[in-house]
Amino acid sequence: MFSLPILEDQLAHYVNGSNAEAFADPFDFSNVPVVTREQSLAEDRTKKLTTATPTLKAPSVGPKKVDAASAAQAAANATVASQKYAQQLQTVPEFREYGVLLKSSHVVELTESETEYVVSAVKHLYKEHVVLQFDIKNTLSDYVLADVSVVCTPSAANEEDEDAASELVEDFIIPAPLLKSDEPGTVYVSFSRPAEPAFLAASFTNVLKFTLKEIDPTTQEPEESGYEDEYQVGDLELAGADYVLPAFAGSWDNIWTGLADADAAEETLQLSNAKSIQDAVELLVKTLGMQPLEGTEMALSGSTHSLRLYGKSVGGGKVVGQVRMAYSARSGVTVKISVRSEDEGLAALVVGGVA
Repeated sequence: MFSLPILEDQLAHYVNGSNAEAFADPFDFSNVPVVTREQSLAEDRTKKLTTATPTLKAPSVGPKKVDAASAAQAAANATVASQKYAQQLQTVPEFREYGVLLKSSHVVELTESETEYVVSAVKHLYKEHVVLQFDIKNTLSDYVLADVSVVCTPSAANEEDEDAASELVEDFIIPAPLLKSDEPGTVYVSFSRPAEPAFLAASFTNVLKFTLKEIDPTTQEPEESGYEDEYQVGDLELAGADYVLPAFAGSWDNIWTGLADADAAEETLQLSNAKSIQDAVELLVKTLGMQPLEGTEMALSGSTHSLRLYGKSVGGGKVVGQVRMAYSARSGVTVKISVRSEDEGLAALVVGGVA
């Protein structure tokens, strides 16, 4: 079925065309992303949560909790963003033969917001390719950036993935022709990914390359000549969560029990960047890439909590996770992460993506 939010938006633009010529061609449904019934039901559930009549609540005690409707709205926003990325990428001729977009990651900031070049990235996963999208803004008022590209070098995230990571082969770079001051632009870098293993982790080092041209103060136009420059930005990680789509389920217990003999991985560690149980919940929901179930996205205790997660791999296999966590003022948040997956090798990759 079609994505209703995007279908509604495109129909509104079509109907509200400025002149009769807008109706010369029939409405093109091929530009509307298709979603599964499961995704559609998830959006319906989110709308019910976010439009529910508010009720008075007793004053909260202990750590601040995330509102369930806000968490649901965030999940819905991520779904809509992914659908819009699919629509956007379809307009790029080089990507039309890649097939269905399986997953788009959240936005990863690769620079600080105060730097002269502000860079963020999104990872797009296809069956046989990984496309890295770099959104770049030039904040310099007296210079423009011409022929902007990003040199990405993949390396293994761990020893087990060393051979597979070397098989990530760069296909091409689509540069940004010109970046004026405070006008964003986009650079795409495409890699072919191996069929085996189906899931691999990698780390990309990224260097921004461009020709820097000064603006003539009299004409306000860039000089014809300039000089080549480069700018190192942050690394980008391809991890287990990039292969998992959040999904809803009626019974977490049934799925967990049903995958007792499936591919599994487990890890116990301390989260140094989590100051509370709720901090840990928010961090792990984002890092593991799955949907929290049964209201476990809200920690009701400041000392212990059990987070239940569910999702599906980009290949359609079930992925289920459980995180038991405990907090103490002395040691911080300690977590035991357990993941089971129908896809061989994915559980360890998902667990391994937690720093």
